[in-house]
Amino acid sequence: MSSLQGKTISRTYQRLIQTDSEVTDSSLKQVSTGSGTPTSLKVSTTSAEVLKLGINTGGATPDGLLHVLSGSAGSVTASSFANQLTLENSGDSGLSILSGASNFGHIYFGDANDNDVGGISYDHSNDSMNFTVDSFQSMSLDKSGNLSIGGVLSQSEDKYSLTEYFHDLPMIQLGNVEVTQDTSGTTAVTQNSRLVRITTASIDLAATDSVEFTLNNNMIQDNSHVLAYLTNSSGTIADNAMVSVMVHDVDDGSCKIRLSTNAVDVAAQTYEIHVTVDPHLRSSGGWQLTGTNVSESRIGYGVGVAGVKMQTAGADNDQLIVFPKTGDNGIYKGGPHPAAANVSPWNSNLNTPVSKETSIQIPITTSSSVADMAFWGGWKLTTPGSYATDPHQAYFIYASNDDLGALTTNGNLHFVYSISGTDYITNLGISIAANTTYRLKIDFDENFKASVFVNGVQYGLTHTSTSTTAGGVTESNSTRSSLALSSTQDLIPVLAVQTLTSTNKEIFNHFIKATRNLT
Repeated sequence: MSSLQGKTISRTYQRLIQTDSEVTDSSLKQVSTGSGTPTSLKVSTTSAEVLKLGINTGGATPDGLLHVLSGSAGSVTASSFANQLTLENSGDSGLSILSGASNFGHIYFGDANDNDVGGISYDHSNDSMNFTVDSFQSMSLDKSGNLSIGGVLSQSEDKYSLTEYFHDLPMIQLGNVEVTQDTSGTTAVTQNSRLVRITTASIDLAATDSVEFTLNNNMIQDNSHVLAYLTNSSGTIADNAMVSVMVHDVDDGSCKIRLSTNAVDVAAQTYEIHVTVDPHLRSSGGWQLTGTNVSESRIGYGVGVAGVKMQTAGADNDQLIVFPKTGDNGIYKGGPHPAAANVSPWNSNLNTPVSKETSIQIPITTSSSVADMAFWGGWKLTTPGSYATDPHQAYFIYASNDDLGALTTNGNLHFVYSISGTDYITNLGISIAANTTYRLKIDFDENFKASVFVNGVQYGLTHTSTSTTAGGVTESNSTRSSLALSSTQDLIPVLAVQTLTSTNKEIFNHFIKATRNLT
């Protein structure tokens, strides 16, 4: 290899690299500087070698053996375990592998024993991503989002999981099923739920006297078991007196409840009567129902759908909302004893989800019509669907009109997150269709930022508030997370359906699953 040492460039630059006739073999030869100092470049007639190469580095020291830099990513360097090739940019960066329309694109991992012992391959003929471990294709993801795994799928032991398939249906809890009798002890009362707490009108039970009234309840069938008993009274009942409660004349939609005494007069007073319809039917231990004109008859198991059907009543803006039991609701009704804090696992185990890197999955299926209706699901402070209600929240919403707040395209699914009352709404661009399944998922990361997925596909979230763009915007960056939410708020999981006309509307829920860090 030629050198410039002791020579001028004008006379010898053309001999710096030897010609074919001057090279007796194809071995690499060192290129030297003008003072005879070897450089990092070696060349031959068949190859070239550079100890380190920086492309567009602006003179900076290359970060690794090959460093392709189009813009600085900041004060970060490649790991010494993976710096043979470094791709860097101030914005998005990446590597493209372009293949034929019916061929594969491969990334292989090899060692001295096997040059493709591990790998990632994309099959363009059927649009599937395949993963190889120990020379065996152990996992495949197809274009429909179906994941096939050759082994056992296990969840991190550092995650706490609560999954509800609603094998026991949620009920309206005791604090929401109280009814007070008007006029007299013979006046009929109405409450459509499996649990009922009745406060009677003032009743004077003279010796051997009895009073009877009708309970109208569409949960009662003519073969139902209805249990009623006295829980409290406004006055004193003497030690030798007795007030008994009896249920009879059970029919479709009603029964009669009779209060009577023995041969001792009981002074006029009101009574609290607890009624349970079909006490052998258990309610869900962790969930309850609420909403406008909510009825337990509107939630049941789907026909031909693996899940529960959630259906509204038939008046405009009627709702059916499923949310956790989070207080003493359903356990205590007044009295001197303190309420218990462990009503359900949601009460203590999934509080403050934002700070616990919580993930929630809510797969739903629409029914035969999605017109004139709304549904929402995700993390909220309270249960209503209107995004103006809660100052902190992160949830999916579909609404065919703006009754719950302005949306850019009412036929599309939107995602709302709110930080201290400032709302950020993203039009996800997903047109909601009838008889279609939507797997909704929200992940919080360690920085309290939310990422959202629908049917396994990630959708970017806007950083522009509704004060700037009313109704929400579409985010072009599909992997963009939300801004950081408040980490101190205790949010609850909510799933709801609402009719926006005078017709019943429904969705089907397959399960609700939430996970969070152990500590």
